[in-house]
Amino acid sequence: MMDLKALNRERLERVREERSSGLDILISEIEQAQRWNRNMSKKRTVAVYFSWVTDNRLMAHIIVNHQIPFDDLLRYFYLDNVSSDTIFTQPRLVRLVIPEAGHRLYANYKDGYQANGGGYSKPFHILERMLSEVQKSLPIDSDWQSLVKCEVIA
Repeated sequence: MMDLKALNRERLERVREERSSGLDILISEIEQAQRWNRNMSKKRTVAVYFSWVTDNRLMAHIIVNHQIPFDDLLRYFYLDNVSSDTIFTQPRLVRLVIPEAGHRLYANYKDGYQANGGGYSKPFHILERMLSEVQKSLPIDSDWQSLVKCEVIA
């Protein structure tokens, strides 16, 4: 069995070859929000939610709209007058694991983003690291602070 240091090193090597799924999720949500904001008068923001694991370690989550296959809905509900090409979406809370932005595996299931130092908000610091990775693949149209927000949940 590999130790945690070797696992973290392996994860970082893997994301150098291709983006992590967490980064793909965040990029997708920001792209959708930017597209929406270009076409609609009411602006949409992307919220990243942080929860404390330890005093200096945080876990991140994001709400995404998950598409539900029509056949799955038919199994649970009787739907009248709905065509089979109708797309249903349901919001879902997803853990946001982005090794490129500092997510690491730690002992005792206390995985998360390590935030050291002071001076300003630790969640905001981690969000900045995430967005610096996003901007390598996707230019953000407007001021990112009005587009992406972070909140701490219990």
